[in-house]
Amino acid sequence: MLKLKLYLMPVALLVLSSCTTSKNIQTDSLEFKINQIENGLLPAVLIAGEPSFNLEERMKDYQVPGVSVAVIKDYKILWSKGYGVLDAETQQPVTVETIFNVGSLSKGVASITALTLVADGSMDMHLDVNKQLTSWQLPENDLTNEATVTPLMLMNHSAGVMFSPGISYLPDNLPTLLQILNGESPAREKPTIVDKVPGTIFQYSNPGFGILQQVCIDISGQPFHALAEQRIFKPLDMRMTTFEQPVPEELLSLASAGHLGNSKTLPNKRYLFPNMAAGGLWSTPSDYAKYVIEIQKAAGNNSPEVLSYELAQQMISPHAARNYGLGVFLRDLGGEQHYFGHMGDNRGFFAGYIAHMTDGYGAIVFTNSQNGSALIREIMRSIATVYLWENYLPPTHTIVPLDQKMANLYSGRYTDGFDESFQISLEGSDLFIDKFDNARLYPVEDNQFVTKFRDGHLKFIMDSESKAVTAEYYFADNLGRFIRDARVYRKMKPDEKLPSELMKEGSIELAVRLYRNIWATTPQNFSISEDRLNRLGYSYLGQQLFESAVAVFQLNVEFYPASANCYDSLAEAYMKSGQNELAITYYKKVLELDPASSNAILMLKQLGVTY
Repeated sequence: MLKLKLYLMPVALLVLSSCTTSKNIQTDSLEFKINQIENGLLPAVLIAGEPSFNLEERMKDYQVPGVSVAVIKDYKILWSKGYGVLDAETQQPVTVETIFNVGSLSKGVASITALTLVADGSMDMHLDVNKQLTSWQLPENDLTNEATVTPLMLMNHSAGVMFSPGISYLPDNLPTLLQILNGESPAREKPTIVDKVPGTIFQYSNPGFGILQQVCIDISGQPFHALAEQRIFKPLDMRMTTFEQPVPEELLSLASAGHLGNSKTLPNKRYLFPNMAAGGLWSTPSDYAKYVIEIQKAAGNNSPEVLSYELAQQMISPHAARNYGLGVFLRDLGGEQHYFGHMGDNRGFFAGYIAHMTDGYGAIVFTNSQNGSALIREIMRSIATVYLWENYLPPTHTIVPLDQKMANLYSGRYTDGFDESFQISLEGSDLFIDKFDNARLYPVEDNQFVTKFRDGHLKFIMDSESKAVTAEYYFADNLGRFIRDARVYRKMKPDEKLPSELMKEGSIELAVRLYRNIWATTPQNFSISEDRLNRLGYSYLGQQLFESAVAVFQLNVEFYPASANCYDSLAEAYMKSGQNELAITYYKKVLELDPASSNAILMLKQLGVTY
């Protein structure tokens, strides 16, 4: 396992130390408080009597090589500090000058850049973007005939622009933003379209911020990175921040490498993101804090540099969704919105920040690992505890006694009735759930349990004979979001199997029948979503279970006949199983649906077919 060391670099106006012990340190000193934070990391759910964590140990647990932190108090950067290494191969230490890719934390900075154009009258955030774009036009369709897309909608994710994950590139295959918007090679994104009525619902959209970036370029006549430099970074003295792709030479030696979840350095260390506004920003926590403080000052009408009070209020007020403003998420605590912030990730990085809307405090935490999300939140809770943040921490649960007889009844396997399950096991006098790395379940009420590392609960529902028959499952995802409502799982019979398990063992006909039944009764169920079936098929393909893989991909084609990707996966499965004629048939089908598919053309060439 990677050995991590904690590093601290001096910063002007900040008095910092290694803080490995609190001996002889005054309890009101900065050193003491930093030491408390480093030894007081807290999980998502607080359990009375459970110990806190040490930062260095948690970095090892999560296999996060490097972390950088900045804390804001009274509208100023109180302290900042780096931990670990910026590159697991070179062991170069993280310092307060190490820059990280911050993923979707770019969106807030892109929004404030656009708002400076609104402020000087160059951009109308309520006007159709197609009337402000000169180098590209958003394709019109029946949905845009109902309502037009505006820059305001792009910033608050209500434009109805399609969802698409962020895609990274290398210098030798780097597309332009226009190629990305058009879905043209070498871009790997699909053409940008509107697939929801603009202004009606919240739909998180990376392509939407690509459009915003192009609007800014067309209006200003400047490259986007230069516009942000002129309008935001220079006025706020953010000298260690850039949108430029790749990172400019003068900052490259300070740029962290990205790391996989196993703490291994990414093969190419740093990837490129032409959709800069959505995820291309590089910065330090201290520099990013200056942007956060600017919003706080502007929202309080407290001598901001670039943002007006009115536009700041737009940024931190809800629009199409109660929990999203312009490029920032809003956090409900105690029924009121006190905080704004964001979490963001890109290949090899995870970053996050949280800031109080009115009282001038907050924190920024950047990591150079895809495993950084939970660690960021644990650090945030520790900072909130030491600095007494208002209403930030969740309530503390008290454990209640667990009856051994009931524990035996709870243990077993539970299914949602489709293709998902979880196992409850009894180890000694404690219950564990096989999700979340076999997390311990803590009894906090009759029949109700929580885990330390996922917000939510598991509640067993008993029948009249006090035998556990169902369990209400309600846990957040790994980003802390409750995407689904509570779901009821029934206890499975000892010999019962899921469709995916039947498929894997070769009972393909029965598995196909069960999947078709799910499609017929609940076609929106996650078990038979295109993405899930595609991943399932590739898992079988990786195990050389060719017949099972083909069967799953055939189902995906059956359920999603308009998807070129489904046919591509089926063709690959036929090719790898030696059924070349069928592979050719389905690669040709891919090209019928997507004539620009370079992969299908390449595979057909390998199969001896010129297309």
